[in-house]
Amino acid sequence: MIFAPDHGLVLLLPWKCASQTLGARLAAVDRSPYSKFYAANPHLRRVTHQHIVLPDFVGLPESRLGLDLAVFVRNPYDRVYSGFMEIQRQIRLAPHLEYPAMWIRELVLEAMAINHARVERAGRDVNLWFQHLPEHEILDVGRNASLPLHPAHFWTHLAGTAHVSLLGRVEAFEADFVRLCLRYGITTPPRVDANRTSSVADAPENTRYTHANQLQPATIEKINALFAADFSLFGYAPLRP
Repeated sequence: MIFAPDHGLVLLLPWKCASQTLGARLAAVDRSPYSKFYAANPHLRRVTHQHIVLPDFVGLPESRLGLDLAVFVRNPYDRVYSGFMEIQRQIRLAPHLEYPAMWIRELVLEAMAINHARVERAGRDVNLWFQHLPEHEILDVGRNASLPLHPAHFWTHLAGTAHVSLLGRVEAFEADFVRLCLRYGITTPPRVDANRTSSVADAPENTRYTHANQLQPATIEKINALFAADFSLFGYAPLRP
């Protein structure tokens, strides 16, 4: 998360929703006491990272300060494809990174080994990978911290109730980022993009979904089912398989 108490704001960061770019641009106002990397959280009593979901945030003392909550979301098709590409990047990097403790390293590498095996069994094909990905990996937050591909409403809603003061969309990122800065009195920082592999401008004009053309009908059908609430809550139009 990005914790900006001087501006009355907390940003929660759904995975594959411009979190690296948001972190880079808002580093000057971020006062979060928590590591962005894997670390044992003393309040939640488990290993977390920057992508904590809303129920986790409620367990932190910062949630009781009365700050506004902002979240950027993204259409499920691009999140799935981008997540698949990110997993492969993390698999390559994970063994070479520095961890705060050996047991955390072992925990992460064990999860990465599972992710790697699934990618290899799928022949590095996004459709085969997602079609064989167990549903609990998406719907159970505690199952695999190295695959936080949960519905975006896990970061915005509790028990069906929205807790977000400002909702941005990756598909309109620059305009929504400016809107966020203006609303919370943040000096608009220089434009910096981090860990960005594509632009919404690359999407077909009729969908504005950048990577949907990479997905087979069976994949689209499974995404439509597992992320049904995201389509409804955030106004994304589901594609027909």
